[in-house]
Amino acid sequence: MKIGYTFDEKILNTLSPSELLSKTKEMGISSIEVSPDEKILHPKKYFEIARISSNLDMEVHYHVPYFADQFLYEIMNFKEFKKDIQAKYETLMSTISDIQNITCKSSVLTIHGANYGDKKDQEKAFNNTFTFLDWLLNFLEKRNISLKLALETLNKDEQVVGNSREGISYILNEFTGSKLGICWDICHDAYNYSPGKLPLEDDFYNNVIYSHIHGINLSKAKSHVSIKNSDINFNDEINFLLDKKYTGVLNLELLISLCGDGYLKDLFDDIELLNHTIKAK
Repeated sequence: MKIGYTFDEKILNTLSPSELLSKTKEMGISSIEVSPDEKILHPKKYFEIARISSNLDMEVHYHVPYFADQFLYEIMNFKEFKKDIQAKYETLMSTISDIQNITCKSSVLTIHGANYGDKKDQEKAFNNTFTFLDWLLNFLEKRNISLKLALETLNKDEQVVGNSREGISYILNEFTGSKLGICWDICHDAYNYSPGKLPLEDDFYNNVIYSHIHGINLSKAKSHVSIKNSDINFNDEINFLLDKKYTGVLNLELLISLCGDGYLKDLFDDIELLNHTIKAK
């Protein structure tokens, strides 16, 4: 199992990419996850991050940058605004392809299903998700881009395709044998079953190609914080991955906007915690 973390661009106000990447590499990190969009950073900055990562033998994976342009990345809008959304994702795929030319490694892009306003829009959301994924998977194939798509397990409190395992499985069954798998967000999934135990099932695990982990503060309904201080413990899930000899990435998805000034300490503490848990196993 490889440990990675989300590269939060706001950290560049505090230290350089080289400083952060070198420090985390020394701590045993194998990969980073970026959400490249020109509204966040100039593409040249992402290429710099990719070159540093490549020199350190760190993989680069991706998450759709929903926070940069919610409307054009949101696939609920796909049928009505097909041309604009396709153009937006084609730009994202071009940036990813350029980064891969630097890293010379295949990678995973984590993606969310379509959001919907209420239950009556749920069928439309699934249809838009199917249509979009069909287009994007074919686009990747035609352009020969070495990228897998990981549909993320999301929070049950959100009206979004992927907020249940049943919804995720329903989508995946339509794309058997494709480059589509699951991004297992362990925190979201565990919360969805809380206060009960999260089921650790082979049928679900067999489709997991990437994973996220982060803490949650239940009283504040706030996630993407340190797992060290999480109200839900994830040792069983980590041990399950280790027992399965999971060779993919377990990505620490901590965010500065939610961790605040203690972000770096939280990140380093969580890296050490994961290292300790893995070694203890």
